[in-house]
Amino acid sequence: MSGHGYSLKFLGKASFLALSAVICTTNLVAAQPAQRIKSDISGSERFAMTGNVRPSIAYAKDQGEVSGSLALPLMTMHFSMSASQKADLAQLLQQQQDRHSTQYHKWLTPEQYADRFGMNEKDLQKVTAWLQSQGFANVQTARGRTFVTFSGTADQAQQAFHTSIHNYLLPNGAAHYANATEPELPKALNGVVESIRGLHNFTPKPHAHPRLTSNLTGNHFLTPSDWATIYDVKPLYNSGMNGAGRSIVIPGQTDLVMSDIESFETAIGLPVKDPQVVLAGVDPGVQAYSGDLGESDLDIEWATGLAPGASIIFVTSNDVLTSETFAVDNNVADVLSITYGDCEADTGSATENSLNSMLQQAAAQGMTVVAASGDQGAADCDVNADGSIPAYASQGLAVDVPAALPYVTGVGGTEFNEGTTSGATQYWSATNNANGGSAISYIPEIGWNDTTEVGTLTASGGGASIVFSKPSWQTGTGVPNNNFRNVPDLAFTASPNQNGYLTCSETQATPSAALVPTCVNGLRGADPALGCASEGYTSPCGNFYVSGGTSATAPSFAAVVAMLVQQNGERQGLLNPNLYTLASISSNAFHDITSGSNIVPCLGGTPNCSSTISTTLGTLGYSAGVGYDQVTGWGSADAFNLVTEWNDYFIMTSNPTSIAVNPGGSTTATINISPHGTFTGAVTFTCTVSSALTATTCSVPGTVSGGTGSVTLTVTAGASAKTPWWRQTPKFPNSRMMFLLSALLLGFSVYLVTKQRRMQMAGFAFTVLLVVGLSSCGGGSSSTTTTTTTTTTTPSVTGNVTITGTSGILTNSITVGVTIP
Repeated sequence: MSGHGYSLKFLGKASFLALSAVICTTNLVAAQPAQRIKSDISGSERFAMTGNVRPSIAYAKDQGEVSGSLALPLMTMHFSMSASQKADLAQLLQQQQDRHSTQYHKWLTPEQYADRFGMNEKDLQKVTAWLQSQGFANVQTARGRTFVTFSGTADQAQQAFHTSIHNYLLPNGAAHYANATEPELPKALNGVVESIRGLHNFTPKPHAHPRLTSNLTGNHFLTPSDWATIYDVKPLYNSGMNGAGRSIVIPGQTDLVMSDIESFETAIGLPVKDPQVVLAGVDPGVQAYSGDLGESDLDIEWATGLAPGASIIFVTSNDVLTSETFAVDNNVADVLSITYGDCEADTGSATENSLNSMLQQAAAQGMTVVAASGDQGAADCDVNADGSIPAYASQGLAVDVPAALPYVTGVGGTEFNEGTTSGATQYWSATNNANGGSAISYIPEIGWNDTTEVGTLTASGGGASIVFSKPSWQTGTGVPNNNFRNVPDLAFTASPNQNGYLTCSETQATPSAALVPTCVNGLRGADPALGCASEGYTSPCGNFYVSGGTSATAPSFAAVVAMLVQQNGERQGLLNPNLYTLASISSNAFHDITSGSNIVPCLGGTPNCSSTISTTLGTLGYSAGVGYDQVTGWGSADAFNLVTEWNDYFIMTSNPTSIAVNPGGSTTATINISPHGTFTGAVTFTCTVSSALTATTCSVPGTVSGGTGSVTLTVTAGASAKTPWWRQTPKFPNSRMMFLLSALLLGFSVYLVTKQRRMQMAGFAFTVLLVVGLSSCGGGSSSTTTTTTTTTTTPSVTGNVTITGTSGILTNSITVGVTIP
C-alpha cells in the first residue's frame, strides 16, 4: 500500500498487543496539561480582567496619571486552572488527607504540580513571547507553572493592559499609585489569566498590636516559657520535640535588624540562632515606622522561642504577597505562618482567587499554612478615612483573608480570665525561671475583645466568608448551619493589655527618625520619659515592649505545628480535616472557650447592625459557645494532647471476612474495633447491602465504648433472595476466547482494507474500536490461564455488606463478602 503512509497488511498479534497497551495505559502516564490558548495573542479584541482594581482608591484623592517612566519592578500574571484541573486537584487534596487512600500524604513537588495543574509549556511560551513583545523585561516562569513575573514601566503596563495608572493620596497622607480601571487583555487569554498583580503598591497590613507598658507591680507579660507552660508544650520538650529537623517560613516586607532577634533569644535563655533570610523580589529596606519590622520581629522571635530546634526562614520583598508566593512556589518549608491580611471584600476577587489557588498548591505540596484571623472582631472591613481603626463599625460583617480561605488554618484570639485579683497568684509564680517564665499552669480563657477598653474595634476576627463555600470537613458541634467557610479554626491568647507577648524590635517616631531598640540588655528597654537612656533587664525604670493581636497567635501555633511534623516524621499539609475530626473525638486536645465575644458596636442602619436607627449605636458579631464558635473556633489547644492524639482513630476488622447465607436464613460475623494511638471514643455502626443481594437485610446493633470491643453483624436473606436462572447475566468468554475473537475481527478488517483503499481509515478505526471494546484493556491478554465455567440452573449470588463505624465526625468502614448459595 502507498499514498497515506499506513500499512495494515502485516499488522499481526504483536502490533495488536502494542496498540492495546498504548490505549490502555495512556490514562496512567502523567502528561502535559492540555493547551488552552488556541490562537496567537494578538488582535484588537480584548476582555476586561474584573476584580483587579484596588477598592481603597474609592476614598483616595486622585492626583493624576503617574509618569510613564515610573518603574514597576515586579508584576505577576497568575493563571487560572481549567475545569478538569480544578476537579482533579480537589480530588487529590481530599485523597491526600484520607488515611484509606493510596494518595495519603503523597505530596507533590512544584514540578509535579506543574505537570498536573500548571500551564502547558507551549501556552507559557506564547504568553512569554507576548509579554516580551510589549517591552517587558525579566520574564520568569514559576516552578509550578502557575504564574509568570516580569518588570517594566508604567507606560508599558498602560499600553499592554489598556489601563491608566494614577497617583492617589489617602486621607492620612499616605501616597500610593494604582491602576484606575480594570486591565484588559487580548481575547486569546480569556479564561486563562486570573489576575495581574503589581499595578499598584498597596500591600496587606500586619495584625500586631505593639505597646510600651510600664512595669507595674503585679503585671505579668508572656515569654515563650510562659506560653509553653500554659498551653502544655513543655511535655513535648521533655520527649525531645522542639521542631528539630523541621522548618517554618515567615513572609514579610521589610529587612531585619538581626540584633533585635539576637537580643530576644539571649533574654529568654536561648543560644543565638539567626533566621535564614531570602530576598524574593525588590529589597524593601528596614520598614520600622510602618510596623512591618515589628511584625516580622514578633513572628520570628516567637516561632523561634517556642520551637527552638526548627529552622526559621524569612522570605522578604517589597510586597508580602510576593514573599508568600515565592515561599509556596519554591516549597521552602514545612509550615507557612502568615500574619498579614486584608478584609475579604477589599482584597479584590481576582487577587483572592489567585491567593486561594496558590495555597491549594501549598496544601498539595504538604505545606501547612496558618494565618492570623484579624483583630477587628466581626467587622474586618472597617477603617477610618485616615487609615486608623474606628470606634464603631459601619461596613457590616466581614472576615480576614487569607485566614478565611479553605486551605488555611485560621488562628483567632482569646484572653486570660484570671478572676478579679490582678496577677492571681494561683496562676503565676513570684519569681521568674531561667527562661524568664513565671506561669504555673493553664489559665482560663474567654474570647478576646478589648474594644471597650481601647475604644476602637479590637477583638478576635471571625465570621463567615462571602466567597468560599463550607468545606466538607467543617462540621461538628457548634459549626454554624450556613453554606460558607467559617473562621477561625482555633485561638490562643492575643490581648496586649492583659499578659501581652514580650518582644524585641526597633521603634521609629517618624519615617525619617532614627531607629530606637526596645530591648537594651534584656527584655526591658529605654524609657526616655523617665530619664532612663539605657536601662537593663533588672532596672525598675525600664518599661516592657509587648505585642498582641492574632499576629502573636499564628506564629506561636506554627511552632506547635513544627513539633507535630517532627513527631510524625513527615509533612502534614492542610490540618483542618484532621483538626475538626480530633475536636469531635478528643476530650482534652482543646480548651473549649464558652464565654466572651467578638461583638463590636456599629452605626445604626448600616449592614448587619442590630439597630436600624442611624442616630443610635447597635452591635454586630458573635459570641463564644460550646464546641465550635466564630470567635475562638474550637478554642485553644493543649499542645501535648494535640500532638500525641493527632493520629488517633479506630481500626475495624471482621471475623470471618466473608459469610454464606441460605435463602430464608441468617448468618453473623463479629466486627472488632481496636484503637490506633490513644483513641478511646465511642463507636456506633450502620450497614448497607450491595444491590446484587436482593431481598437481603443487615443490622449491627450496639456501641463500642472506650475504643475497643466488638459487635455482631447479622445478615438475613429472604426466601426470594436468589435471582432465577433465566434472569442471570450470561457469562462472557474468557481472555483467550476474547483474543481469538478480536483477531478474527482484525483479519476481516485487513481484508476489507486490501480490497478497498477508500475504506482504509474506516476499517482501521472499526478494528481498533472493536478490539479495545472487547479486550477491555486486558481482555486480549495472551495468558495461558484457562477458566472453566460451570453452568447450573440456580447459580449462587454474591455481593457484600459495608459496615461503617462512626465516632464524632470520624468514620471508618469495611466490607464483608456475602454469598447466597
